Amino acid sequence: MPIKTILLHMANDDAHATRLAVAVALARRFAAHVQALYIATPVSMPAGATGRAASYGYIAEATAIAHENAERIEAEVQTALAGLPHSWTVEEGDHLALLAERSPYADLTIIAQSAAQRSGERVALHAPDRLPLESVGPTLLLPPVQPAAAPIGRNVLIAWKNSRESARAVRNAMPFLEEAERVTVLTIDAPGRAHDDGLALVDWLARHGVSARHHPAAALGGEVGDLILACAAEIGADLLVMGAYGHSRLRELVLGGATRTVLDHTPLPVLLSH
Repeated sequence: MPIKTILLHMANDDAHATRLAVAVALARRFAAHVQALYIATPVSMPAGATGRAASYGYIAEATAIAHENAERIEAEVQTALAGLPHSWTVEEGDHLALLAERSPYADLTIIAQSAAQRSGERVALHAPDRLPLESVGPTLLLPPVQPAAAPIGRNVLIAWKNSRESARAVRNAMPFLEEAERVTVLTIDAPGRAHDDGLALVDWLARHGVSARHHPAAALGGEVGDLILACAAEIGADLLVMGAYGHSRLRELVLGGATRTVLDHTPLPVLLSH
């Protein structure tokens, strides 16, 4: 499916400008509409606060700052997206829940690996840990440092496993794969079934007009996530495509080991699907 609607997470954090720059570049590349969703964390008094912090004045001041932040970032968004189809929405609440709620109406959701605290407004978002498991569509996770002019999807590494998650990730990544200059399919613990699965994916991609090469590797007792990132660095990949593995346990989302490692340490953008 082509990328025609991009859901862009905006908040008062240090990574918002990077997310915006990437969204602009992808919107131009794919002729997509950008839905900029600014989420403000609800203002509340700190637990056990006394004196001024517990007063009505504290809430009023914090609310005013939150409004100023939203207006400042809206101005940045309107300037960056001028001439491109886009919308701007402000919501207050849980970042994860609001992004997941809107994800069915987007072809790609852009988030960042981490969120910082600024101007006293806490960005309560653990999206790298949870959103890929709750989002209906693919999630593009950006690393803490992502140069705005850096290409995404010219040299793609697919971390392949014969699974529903990996298959969905590859299909969701087709707009990138079709334009990529280089595509590498990484399978781990070859030879054997993984080796055959890797070659089968290369053949499938070829029938869709995507030229890819197979890169079999052996874990040799190492951490699979570390091996994936090492391969990405070795080939100079600018986009990693992989399935997000995990499950729900007592309302907590628990990630698989390789997924956790990649989300915590990736130096490159990752397109994830669950």
